[in-house]
Amino acid sequence: MRPRAIRGRGRLGDVAAKEDPRIEGIVPWAPLEKGRAAREEVEALGDNPLVKGIRRIIQFEPDPEFCLRPDFVEGVRMLPELGLHFEITIAEAHLENTVTFVRRCPEVRFMLDHCAKPRIAEGVLDPWRKYIAQLAEMSNVWCKLSGLTTEADHQTWTREDLKPYVDHVMACFGPDRIVFGGDWPVATLATDYPRWVETVEWSLAGCTRDELRKVFHDNAVAFYRL
Repeated sequence: MRPRAIRGRGRLGDVAAKEDPRIEGIVPWAPLEKGRAAREEVEALGDNPLVKGIRRIIQFEPDPEFCLRPDFVEGVRMLPELGLHFEITIAEAHLENTVTFVRRCPEVRFMLDHCAKPRIAEGVLDPWRKYIAQLAEMSNVWCKLSGLTTEADHQTWTREDLKPYVDHVMACFGPDRIVFGGDWPVATLATDYPRWVETVEWSLAGCTRDELRKVFHDNAVAFYRL
């Protein structure tokens, strides 16, 4: 069985982990915008050894500078003290501010979810490419290879549509800082699980066997401390 880390609120993740022994990590939500005042809530989540990091979704915030608010930055900076990382969930429009945000938190380990959701359905690569490269320059940032099919046309996407985005992520982060993600169940809006796995394997055909093992298994084990 393949070990898995799951997202969501801590209690739901804990229930799921009790039902499925393959779940070895949970990344719950916490109100980090409260800054240091969120410490007690985050510590309570961290009492569960399955909790590996915090995922405070940014992409739905109406304020485009949400991630730059001083209290939010302070809340994220607190995470290494508790042995936790931060999971970045944004859309392409948030990338420029996210680069600045990450630079303000050099001690924090970051996982960029869904490759920052590029505009695949529109066939747009820029400025996404520029900001992905800037994030990858920071060694404390990793990237989750997931969520791409739902950014493409749900009905007509092809693996060729996705490959330029996979190629760029691989060129920037390399096989040591990329983690395969299934993005279940959201991904089922556009694909089934076998097709997504096959698409990633095809896109990474130039990788060695060891590199593929890192992307599909070893990097997740290392980053999430599974």
